[in-house]
Amino acid sequence: MFENILLLIQNATEGGGEGYILSESLDFASGIFAAFLLALSLVAYQRTKVKRLLFVSVAFGLFSFRAIIPRLDLFLPNLDLSTSIQTILSITGFIILGLFFLAIVKKQK
Repeated sequence: MFENILLLIQNATEGGGEGYILSESLDFASGIFAAFLLALSLVAYQRTKVKRLLFVSVAFGLFSFRAIIPRLDLFLPNLDLSTSIQTILSITGFIILGLFFLAIVKKQK
């Protein structure tokens, strides 16, 4: 996996497109970081039982999904993402914002 990233960066550098590959790789890394934050927020929920953390956890999970799925072409070059998947990913962005909003405004019991 790491070799694929290095190969892509090397090929992009030779072709002058390192900015594109770098941004794609950083987006993918953001998805991995969101998955880490998902696990961390779930552990925090288990310890505190604060329901607001569930909204945050789902938001991090959706963000991870939203960031990783479009970047799978870095590792699977033959993968063709259709426009319906792009629409679903756009809708998940709206849902993520809604979940963060609910986590902020929800009152604790």
